[in-house]
Amino acid sequence: MTFFRSKSVGEEILGRAHRIAGAATGHHPREALGTAREYAGRAGALASDAFVGAGRGVRRHPGVSLAVGIGIGAAITALLVARHRAQVHLRDDHDEHDPTRQRPTNSAGDALDGSGEDNPIPGDSGYY
Repeated sequence: MTFFRSKSVGEEILGRAHRIAGAATGHHPREALGTAREYAGRAGALASDAFVGAGRGVRRHPGVSLAVGIGIGAAITALLVARHRAQVHLRDDHDEHDPTRQRPTNSAGDALDGSGEDNPIPGDSGYY
């Protein structure tokens, strides 16, 4: 992580220099770019510190880390299952007036869903 930290510190210093140069010359785009670069460098340094701290926390409290991992895994699994059920529900949702919908039939060709309609046969009407 030392490489990322040094890169972040370098970005922060370079961004501060651009910001100061932009402010001194009155060049607002350069000042804004320098400010953004400075904050990005600072955020990189903070993220690097957070990863280092997280590694220490995992080594000190492996049980808590395992519980957090299981909780996150359960939440993701629940999200994926709910999403899958929503997609299945949308697929099963059908339009009862769709003339191309196929229904289970008996041997006479009458629909078994109680509608009293026959299943459409492609090419049977002038519309399809």
